[in-house]
This record gives sequence, structure tokens and C-alpha cells, in this order.
Amino acid sequence: MGMHIPFKIYRYQLLPLDRNNTKDLFNNVTSDSIIARKNEYFSEAISSLPTHRLSRTQTIVDVQLLQSDFFHLTFAPSRPLTRETAEYKKEQVENWPHIEAYILNSPQEQYLLIQNRPSAFANTDTVAKMIIRGTRLVLESAGLSLKIEPLFNKAFFWDLVKEYKNRITWVEFEFITPNMANISNTLADTLKSLSKDMNAVQEKLALTAEPISSLDISPDNATIQGLVDYTSQGGGDITLKIRGMRQKIQTSNSTREVSISGLELTASPAQLRELFRDELK
Repeated sequence: MGMHIPFKIYRYQLLPLDRNNTKDLFNNVTSDSIIARKNEYFSEAISSLPTHRLSRTQTIVDVQLLQSDFFHLTFAPSRPLTRETAEYKKEQVENWPHIEAYILNSPQEQYLLIQNRPSAFANTDTVAKMIIRGTRLVLESAGLSLKIEPLFNKAFFWDLVKEYKNRITWVEFEFITPNMANISNTLADTLKSLSKDMNAVQEKLALTAEPISSLDISPDNATIQGLVDYTSQGGGDITLKIRGMRQKIQTSNSTREVSISGLELTASPAQLRELFRDELK
């Protein structure tokens, strides 16, 4: 068996900056027209990612369009190594550990898979943030903003609810204003319409119990169940506060992962895309 490479799974959403066409920012182009072309604009933004990024660490970025809706990205940050010479001296040598990422850029998918390799990036969220920063100018000029959230197993949340029953004093749902019908159909209509009417791109709903009491969180509540389903599919994050624990628990700390063999990654673009699609079901 060949070596398997782990990838963290994210979903991205492309949202109009002015959903209600009230600010006349984009040459009278309607938000519906922008949304209709959002994946085309994102393709342009990804293709124009800078080949070198300078922040605290220099990172080489390579972008390849494998198919019309399938991208392969490589990120290689500078991680110099210190070694000792035969003369008992220390010297630094160049080191560019790389990670790979893949983007499925069709309207009903919008997945981002980032290789988990701590020697390159301690956290895959760093790469997601680099993509957000690197595409911002192109997307904003088209009237769009980019949000990226990890996928998590919703059973993880309900297991926490069961484990800490009668101890959960606070829960916060942070979710992106939905514009992907295939993942937002469980979200309460009142939440969806409020977000859109207010021209919001991201919302927070916090529920707090009295300090000596606790929240009654149940999958029988359709609104809560819908929020859990939506956020678990890359629509946001859930944070819990447990009585007796200092640190809050976030569902984003349990990001879903797929493992792909090195041999599978050498398949043709069409085969590789279908492999990822099968793993993401």
C-alpha cells in the first residue's frame, strides 16, 4: 500500500456584497446577475493568485486549472533548517515543504480540500485564509465576498450535547448567509429571510441559560436541527460553553478529513475529480 495523504475538507460560499441592490456599487449590475456568474468570477480570482506571497513568511504559490471546474494548488512556505557542519558551525539551509490543495468550483459543490501537513502549515485554516486574502481584490471588483468554513460531522455536536447534558450554559451558532440551496434547505426560513433582508453575509445566534441552570438542546427542535445540519455542511461553526470548563468547545476543531493515496493523486484530472466527489458524499 502506498502512503496516504490526509486532506481537510472545507466549503466556500460566494456572496454578493450588496444583495438588495441598494448601494449602486457595481455599475448597476444586479445581485442576481452577480450570483449567476459567481463561479466564473471565482475561477478568475483563483487563476490570478500571486505566485509569491510575502507576509511573515515567503510562500510560493502555484495554480493549475486541471479542468473547467477543478483546480490544483500548491503552497510552499519558506521553513529554513539549521544544521551543524563538520567544522562544528551552524548554518541555515533552504527548506520549502509544500502542501497541495484542490478546488471543486461548480455551483452545487464549492469544495476546498487542503492537505494536512504540519511541517508546512501548523493549521490548514492558514491556507484557507491565504486564499481569501489572495482573491479579495478580484472578487470585490465583481461585487462578491468569499467565506470558507470547514465541514464537520454533525454527530460530533450531538455527542457533545449528550455528554454534557445539564452542563451546557451557552451555545452560539455562527453561520453564513446561505445562497446554496442544496445545503440550506434545512435552515429556518425566518433566519434565511432575515439575513438576506438585512444584507448580512454572516450571522450569530447565541443562546444563554441562567448560570445555575442549563440549555435544553434537542434534535426535536426543527430550528436547532436545521442550524446543526447547515453549519456541519460548511455553513458555519458552533461554539459551546460547558459549566466547569474554562475553554469553549468549537465544532470547527473536528474538521472532516479524507485520506487519498499518493497513487490515486496521479490519476487523470477527470478520475481524480470523481474520486474526491465520491469521498465527499
